Formats: sequence, C-alpha cells, structure tokens
Amino acid sequence: MVMITAAPLGINNGRVVAVVILLVCFASSVGCNKEFFSADLNLLHELAGSYTSRIRPTVSGEPTKVTCNLNINSFDSVSESSMDYELTIFLRQAWNDPRLKHNSTGTIVFNGGSIMDLVWVPDLFFTNAKDVKLHMAPKENLLFRIRPNGDVLYSSRLSLVLSCYMSLKKFPMDKQACHLKVESYSYNVEELTLEWWNTSEPVEIDENVTLPQYTIDSIEHYSNVTAYITGDFAFLSVSFNLVRSLGFYVLQAYIPSSLLVALSWLSVWVEISAAPARVALGVTTVLALVTQATWLRSQLPKIAYATAIDVWMVTCQVMVFAALLEYSVVYYLYSFEKGQYAERRKKRDLRRTIKMRDSIKEENESGEVATNEETEEWITKGTNASSRNCEDGVSNNNFRRNSGMKARRGMLRRGMTRPQLKRQETQVLTTAELLYSSNEQLDYLCIALQIDRFSRVFLPLAFCIFSIVYWSIYPIPSMSK
Repeated sequence: MVMITAAPLGINNGRVVAVVILLVCFASSVGCNKEFFSADLNLLHELAGSYTSRIRPTVSGEPTKVTCNLNINSFDSVSESSMDYELTIFLRQAWNDPRLKHNSTGTIVFNGGSIMDLVWVPDLFFTNAKDVKLHMAPKENLLFRIRPNGDVLYSSRLSLVLSCYMSLKKFPMDKQACHLKVESYSYNVEELTLEWWNTSEPVEIDENVTLPQYTIDSIEHYSNVTAYITGDFAFLSVSFNLVRSLGFYVLQAYIPSSLLVALSWLSVWVEISAAPARVALGVTTVLALVTQATWLRSQLPKIAYATAIDVWMVTCQVMVFAALLEYSVVYYLYSFEKGQYAERRKKRDLRRTIKMRDSIKEENESGEVATNEETEEWITKGTNASSRNCEDGVSNNNFRRNSGMKARRGMLRRGMTRPQLKRQETQVLTTAELLYSSNEQLDYLCIALQIDRFSRVFLPLAFCIFSIVYWSIYPIPSMSK
C-alpha cells in the first residue's frame, strides 16, 4: 500500500505535475526504486490530464452502484424544544470506477487535500440535516483508497445536526423515532443506486454511546426510492428508536407536585378562624405549582396540544385550587354565622332580662323583697355578665346554673358585682366558642364544619383515584425485546 498525502493544490494541472515531480524527487532522496512509484505517478498524471471528476464512472448502461456504511461515533443530546439531535459519524462509501484502474503493487491512499477534487465522488447529502460539518483537526478527516481493480473507498468523519419530528402527546412517557436519511442530489435511480453494505451490521454504533434522557431501543435501516418532480431518487435511511428515561421527571416534576398537593390538604385540618394560616398555605402551593408547570413547559416547543405532564400539572393545580376554594366557602359560612352572633346575643339577653324580672317578681310575692334600686342593679349586672360570658365563649348554661335564686339574693344583699370585661370587637371567635354560646342549632357553622370533615377524606381520595387513572392511561414505556 502506498499512501500519498496531497497538500492543498486545487485542480490546476501545473500544480499536479509539480506534485508528481516532488514525489519523484522524494523517492530518489530516500533511496527507493523509482519503478516502485511509477504506476502511482502515472495514475496521478492521468487524473490531472484526462480524468473528468464531474462525470460519473458509468455514463451509459448500468447505473453506478454505491454502497454505504455508517459508524456512529457519538450520539449527542436530543432537544425537544428545537426537535433535533446531534451525531458524529463515519460515512463510508464504496463504488467501482474503471477509470481508476492501475498497475500499482497495492492500494493507493489519499488522506485529504485538494487532490480530492480530481476524482469523482457521489454527491450524497442528508435530507433532514440542519447543519453538517467536516472535522478538520488536525487536518481534514477524509480517506480515499483506490484498489488496482478500480474499487474506491471514500470515508469521512462528519458532525451532523438532524431534525427529529416528535409527537409529545405522551411526554415524558413517550417513545421517539429519529431518522437519518441520505440520498443523491443530482443522480436519479437510472444513473445511481444506493445500497447498504452487504454485512450483518451496515449501521454500527459504539458500545459506549449513551444518552442522558433516552435509551436506544433499536436501530433500523432500510433503502427506498423518493419520487420528486425531477425524477425518482434512491435513498438510504436509518431510524433510531428511542425510549425516554423517566427518572429526571419523577424527581423534578411528579414527586414535588405530589408533595405540594398533599401540603394543601393540611389547610382543612386548621381552625376555620385561622384565616391567615389557611390562605397563606393555599396561595403558596398554588404559586409553587404554577411556577413548576411554567418551567416544565419552557423545555418544550410551543405545541398546540396537551402533553401527559401537562395533564398531571393542571390536575394538581386544580386540586390545590379546590382546597383554597373549599376554605372560601367554609369561611363565608363562618363569617355569616359570626355576623348573626351579635343579633342572637341581643335576643338572648332580652329573654334573660324578662325571666329575671319575672323571677324577682315571684320572690317579692313570696316575702323576699328587694329594693327597686337593688333589683335594677342586679338585672343590669346580670345582663352584662350574661353578655360577657357569651363573648368570652363561656356557656350561658353555666351562667344560669351558677345564678340560682340563693346566689342572686346573696349578690343583691352584699352588693357584690363582677368586673365588667368586654371582648374586643376585632377579636376572632373560634368555632368552639360559637357553638358553645347558644343552645340553638347553628346551621351555617355546622355545614362549614361538615364541609371541612368531608374534604379531609375527599381530597386525598380524589387524588389517589386520579393517580391510578393517570398511570393507567400513560404507562411507563418499556424496552422492546
């Protein structure tokens, strides 16, 4: 085998002749036999003189048969937002060019340089490529081998950015098929045919190639013909079947959102009167879920349909908002009951005043007579004490039990009075105080408490049922056998 490294020469015949002379001088300087290089030098001279690099080997008759092989050197990130992926490949092409037959003792090898413009190569291109780059370090990564019978091997190392159209309806429990398609730009099927190398693995991949968010399930390759207005063109295609790894989204989306939903359930266990605590808890969880959903959506393109993770996040937001809405209803009932509290208290005080007057009247008739001043003072103080006890949340029944006939006579005789302790109007009444302050049925407050008790069971149960249905509709993808 003889390797000839060509410097940048262009296709000027004079420069090629100069290269031939330099090679002859080099062969003489190293003491080699000049006849050993004669076939190679003659071939170069023919390329510079009569070879036409723009015309395919078989101008008439059978189409030129080109076989290809791909070696996947690296499989880089797959982007959902731009719907593309990156590859680094070795593209190998083989064909027979009768014009390149020579009598050399071995294979002639060119490894890059402008001398490549002197020979014909297939004009293959990647139909779904966004960007294609030839590796240039430390020099052009090209290989061109010519065997004595005219068989040619052309290999190049390329970095590709290829489009990959994805259906994200089941994201992130989805499978994607990303394609690589190569075909001839100028030659139709009557002039050039493309085939895969007749080997067990025409598409090879390095065993160390891994993807951070995907697992390569399988690689399929096939060949076909595409019909254009300019004719039918042969193409080769590779399909990379990818299965998304769910671990990242479980840790960053599903577990945090589930914890936020569970955190919103704590509000139904908090006292109804503790409005700041319950409102802050509900608003915080709603904002946290909205922020998380916005971040997840920013990782995807602006698609018009809902993905699987959108369904999950929206449902979590609805459940958190439902907990906040439940407290709005409960607090409305509590506030309504609280507003009626003063009116009911006045009516109770009026009834107690009437009963006290009737009781004093009976005592006077039985011989235990109190002065008018003492009677009025006792009524006034009893009323104030009754009102105070309602506001302080102490049962009026207790007051009545502690205000028997003998106790009242003792208070009147000794002139003892209780200090007048008024409750501030801004102080919050708890549900226990409201329930304890009257013997009557408090319909609105009872309804509020029943809603809270029902929500403690309903909200977790609804989320569990939704989770079961969700994971049944969107199962975790599995690898094909």
